[in-house]
Amino acid sequence: MNQRTISQLSFFGLVIVLAVGISNAFTVVSKPFRMNYVRIVNDLGNIELVFHCKSKDDDLGLRGVKPAAYWEFSFRQNVFVSTLFFCNFWYTNFDKITFHAVFVVFKSDHEFVKECGGDYCMWIAKEDGLYKYNLQTKMAVKKYDWQRAVMNDV
Repeated sequence: MNQRTISQLSFFGLVIVLAVGISNAFTVVSKPFRMNYVRIVNDLGNIELVFHCKSKDDDLGLRGVKPAAYWEFSFRQNVFVSTLFFCNFWYTNFDKITFHAVFVVFKSDHEFVKECGGDYCMWIAKEDGLYKYNLQTKMAVKKYDWQRAVMNDV
C-alpha cells in the first residue's frame, strides 16, 4: 500500500470513530468520566428531609433539605464504570414517628441510568415513599416505601 492509501484509511477510521462517538453521546449508556448528577427533592409537605449519602470513595455527610427544596451533587464515574452512591433517608412526622429508607441513588448500570432518563437521577421524597423521576418521560415511579424506624436506625 502506498502512503496515500494509508492516509485515506486513517482518515476513514477517524471519521467512523467520531461518528460512533457522536451517536453514543445521545444515548443513556453509562460512560466513564462523564458528569452525572443526583438531585434529592423534598416533597414531604412541611417536614424536613434528612439524609446521609456516600460511595466507596466519597462521604457527602449528613444533610437536610427544607420543605419544597432540593439538594444535588455531581460526580464523574470511575474508569471501571462501577460508581455507586447510596443514601440513608429519614424524616419525623408531626406525630413524632420517624421513618427511614436506605437505597442506591446512582449506579453505573445501563438499566439504572435508563430509568433516570440519562445522566441526571432525580429522587422525590413523598409521605408515601420515594420516587425516581425519569427526565425523558417526565414520570415519577415509586421505588421505595418508608419503613418505621427504630431508635438504632437513626
